[in-house]
Amino acid sequence: MKPFRILFPTDRFSPHDRAVALVMWTVGVVQGFAQAQPASTLPFIRVALGLTEGEISALLAIARLLSLGAIVIAMVGDRRGRRLPLLGSYVLLVVATGATALIAGPLGFATTQGLVRIGTSAISALGVVWLAEQLSPAVRAYGVSLYGAAGSLGAGAAILALPLAERDWRLPYLLTLAGLALVPWLSKRVRESPLIASEPRVGRGARWAVGEAVGAVATEAGAIRFWIAGAAGLLASAFSAVGLAFSTERLVSSVGLTTASAVAVTLIGGTLGGVGFFIGGRMSDSWGRKPTTVLSLLMILSGGVALYQVEELPLLIAAIAVSSFGSFAYIPSAATHRAEMFPTRSRASVTSSLGWLGTLGSATGLAIGRFTIDGMGLSNTMNLLGVGVLIAAGLTLLLPETKGRILTA
Repeated sequence: MKPFRILFPTDRFSPHDRAVALVMWTVGVVQGFAQAQPASTLPFIRVALGLTEGEISALLAIARLLSLGAIVIAMVGDRRGRRLPLLGSYVLLVVATGATALIAGPLGFATTQGLVRIGTSAISALGVVWLAEQLSPAVRAYGVSLYGAAGSLGAGAAILALPLAERDWRLPYLLTLAGLALVPWLSKRVRESPLIASEPRVGRGARWAVGEAVGAVATEAGAIRFWIAGAAGLLASAFSAVGLAFSTERLVSSVGLTTASAVAVTLIGGTLGGVGFFIGGRMSDSWGRKPTTVLSLLMILSGGVALYQVEELPLLIAAIAVSSFGSFAYIPSAATHRAEMFPTRSRASVTSSLGWLGTLGSATGLAIGRFTIDGMGLSNTMNLLGVGVLIAAGLTLLLPETKGRILTA
């Protein structure tokens, strides 16, 4: 057992910890399947909509920008509780993904995927906050890693559904609607955060404008760390968004693999890198949030750049494995770090705002791709965006360490 100890948490999960982790693991599987659809089905959607690689990149950027609405949901979560906004975001995600199958053109695709982004961004923010406020400090990051691993499992299922997309790209989107069957079970298992229940509810009526939300978060105590963390997330996401969105396109259209081979390469590399969730969660709980995040960013960079340079199957698998390990380890360390840096009264709003800045980074990367991919090529675009990942690693070092912090109301 000792050689595999690094895959396990630093402490035992209590029955409550296990119950809480199971809820978000279940949500994470559905979320991962839904949000992975645009990337996994991109070659088929692009052809169906009659778009170039640059044009579909711009369309995906627009959809990501619409996720600004998730901040408003998070504000409700801070003022009225985590439970109902979290459940509502889950329903929005599933329904909007299914609705994508009904679209008839680029505008409809951008609209429904914008709603998907609102749902998934709100779930990510509120879900991590809900976990952080419920789990024991010694296993907090590892618990978040289980949620992230569930998202990866869902994304892997999306890859397995690619044969359906070959027949009709709409089928995987319709399949997501099965997630509605979980709503009754989730409504019983998602209990209000104990920190919210013990703190007087605050609020100013219905004044939940997006501008107010962003302004309140950005000017509170801790604003400097907010903007540092936001800049780091933005730069890292710009690189990752382009790398992820065009991974299937790269393997199928550039390298020349069949769809089945592309699925196999992606799943093998992703599975090998999947241990990053568990190792990253354990490292974050034992080693610290900052060093784990920095190491993760460097692995994302090296693997992501390599994926768009090499063509031999073993090297492609290795590149995906390294990049996936970094991405998976980054999720628990960075997400837990952000949740622990800010007080309960604004934790969901801050986390959602930081998530949106990451989404803005994704949109920025895809928007840059709109002008560089068709001219410079994918590999040079990835090299250009990779500089931002190095800057993000440096910015992370400026943030305070929060390992073991006790969260209070």
